[in-house]
Amino acid sequence: MTSTLHHATADENENGQRHHHDALRAGITLSALETVERFGNASAEFLVGYRGVDHQSGQTLSRSLKGIADYKVNTATAKAARDNIKQQAGFSAEIAATSRDNAEATIKGSKVRVARSDDLQQYGRNHPVVDRVQILDGKIIEGSQTQMKFVGNPEKLLQDIGRENGRFSRYRGIKLELPSEQCEGAKAFCQQQSENLLRQSEKAAQLGKTEVAAKLRAEAENFKQLAANIEDSGLTTDQAIFYREYPRIATLRDIARTSHRAGMEGAAFGAVIGGCTSILNNVFATAKGDMDAATAGANIAQDVGKAAALGYVTAAAGSALKAGMQQSQQQALRSMANTCVPTMAVNACISLSASIKRYVVGDIDETELLLEVGEKGAGMLASGMMAGLGQLAIPVPFVGAAIGGMVGYTLSAIFYQSALDAARGAAISRENLQRVRAIESAARARIAVEQTALDAFIRAEATDLLHQTQDLFSAIDRSENGNTDTLIVAINQYATLLGKQLQFNSQAQFDDFMMSDQALRL
Repeated sequence: MTSTLHHATADENENGQRHHHDALRAGITLSALETVERFGNASAEFLVGYRGVDHQSGQTLSRSLKGIADYKVNTATAKAARDNIKQQAGFSAEIAATSRDNAEATIKGSKVRVARSDDLQQYGRNHPVVDRVQILDGKIIEGSQTQMKFVGNPEKLLQDIGRENGRFSRYRGIKLELPSEQCEGAKAFCQQQSENLLRQSEKAAQLGKTEVAAKLRAEAENFKQLAANIEDSGLTTDQAIFYREYPRIATLRDIARTSHRAGMEGAAFGAVIGGCTSILNNVFATAKGDMDAATAGANIAQDVGKAAALGYVTAAAGSALKAGMQQSQQQALRSMANTCVPTMAVNACISLSASIKRYVVGDIDETELLLEVGEKGAGMLASGMMAGLGQLAIPVPFVGAAIGGMVGYTLSAIFYQSALDAARGAAISRENLQRVRAIESAARARIAVEQTALDAFIRAEATDLLHQTQDLFSAIDRSENGNTDTLIVAINQYATLLGKQLQFNSQAQFDDFMMSDQALRL
């Protein structure tokens, strides 16, 4: 009995710890909801740039990375092919930079978005000046227009812009986006040109060449403004070419990089939640004397590491999954992308993998596996709903969702276990009822057999028993006249009928017995 109780207590403790770990896992997972939302939306920008279609808004872009990669290349000479690739890489750079800028704005929570002029009706296709603009609440931000140039000789480009009659003088007054490796050199070149032109202007003025001096001063001012307008596109020339030649790999890299950032943020949240919970548990255990301080410290460090890893995996995988769902061609998946489904899907994989591992190593059987799967499924649904309520009740990033998710999972586990216990009790009651009914049915059949045998016996023996009884009473009546032997014979016959053999058959035998030393047999 003691062994059974000990085994039951051990099972209860194991189940309690498992439920605690599941609830903590749900809390850490759901704390990443906001992170998955932001970084998932950010990663979706890269899919839009690659495909050229925003399935969420229904907009089709004028160009896509995938489409540019299919452009024909002039293969007349090797130099022509290189120049052609570089020219097309400029288009790829515009798309990639736009996707990156919009992704970064989404991560930071900014409402400002960047759009290519080719995708805006007010500019049309191939605008001669503007390549990209910033938009806020559907309106173009004044002064945000930019021209992006990826050329092999930036100094010639700058000369064509700064000179009064330069080929690209139309680019003056707007931002000029250049490859990252060219920006500093381009600014220094423009400043040097401005200074040189000012010195030339002063010399021309001293010589009385007023018109020449004025032209030189104007060009010096052009280069000065141009230096101030030069901006880093965020891409190098090599990166732009890589987007042109390998757009799919480049897009996957962008998503992976964004997912990693989401994972690092999720790891921080997970470490905070797991660390706080572990500190409380281990400090309490230390206070009770169940462990020493060194063991508690080691446990806390281990728990923080596990929680951080779980937070990283959840946020990284969840954001990537959300991006794919958000830009899916299926409306149902796009709708689910705006819920906690991406995060819950990752949690489901992590949670169910633990149960499957226990099944594989033989800790649980098929029935117990299915029960755990059902319990985890109910727990995840409840934790998802409670996470939303928790975030409303505690409007602190990740805290409300984490607490709500843990409470929801814990309550669901309790209710689910109670329902299972009730179901098991009902099943046991049904089994007992069926067992009692089987015993009752067998008893009834046996009673019927015995009743039949009794009836047959009574029918066969009752008449003879009645006659023998009547003869016995008649013999008793006759014995009053001194006919003792007749009475003895009647009694012996009646006893024989009842299965007994008496010791005396006559008065003489009784008299002889009384005179002898024989024992009386009853």
